[in-house]
Amino acid sequence: MSQVPVGVFGLPGPINIDWFEQINRWATHTGWPAPVISGFASYGIAVFAALLLTNLWLARRSARLDGLAAALWAPLGVLLAVGVNQLLVAVAHEPRPYTVLPQLTVLAAHSTDYSFPSDHAVMAGATAAGIWLRGDHTVGARRLRRLSVLAALAMAFARVFIGAHWPGDVAAGLVVGAAVSVLGYLCLRRFLVAAVSLAARTPPERLLGVAAPEASRFPVSGSGSTPDRAPSPGPNPHVPPSEHDARRGGVDASPRARRRPGP
Repeated sequence: MSQVPVGVFGLPGPINIDWFEQINRWATHTGWPAPVISGFASYGIAVFAALLLTNLWLARRSARLDGLAAALWAPLGVLLAVGVNQLLVAVAHEPRPYTVLPQLTVLAAHSTDYSFPSDHAVMAGATAAGIWLRGDHTVGARRLRRLSVLAALAMAFARVFIGAHWPGDVAAGLVVGAAVSVLGYLCLRRFLVAAVSLAARTPPERLLGVAAPEASRFPVSGSGSTPDRAPSPGPNPHVPPSEHDARRGGVDASPRARRRPGP
């Protein structure tokens, strides 16, 4: 693996190494938080997926087309940012910390790819920026935005904590992820809002490409013939109206029943 001096693409070399060593020493002497931070650094992607799903759920509840367009863009922006980052990683060729400082404490599995920028930090930055793009001012939306920023910063710290990245790698990753998400949305905003507006006006059966339900094939009242059904029972024409009404009331209305008894 070819190595370039640490700090060419990230923070200046002395700062990058000094900050990394301080965080790594803390990881060495940390007790129970170490496995928690290490687990979040490796599997915290699920947390960001939950944040994106919550953002989409809140956007659907608000029923704002621009907000729903931003919520739908957020996961697409994450994928785009991670894809762009692969080009930067291939150009930078910055070595991982454990290849430069073999004496450090490494809590992460060794990787064969390069270090700058951090893919996890790019994902975290793009997620936080995508959630902020919705711009809703409800209490739930504000809390979700703050939570997404805290989660992004926690992921950046955790990646340095486990020895997988330099501080400059995660700082650049947050910036790259947020920039790609925001710029991509600004370029595609009109198209996204128009697509959401069209989908909102399209019947579900046409939008999903399925046939209409059987019940909708019957004509409505007054528009033509109706399905055959059994006629409703009506009054018997051979029964006098007074006797028919009496029978409906549950009494015997025959002349003999109506005859008054003699003295």
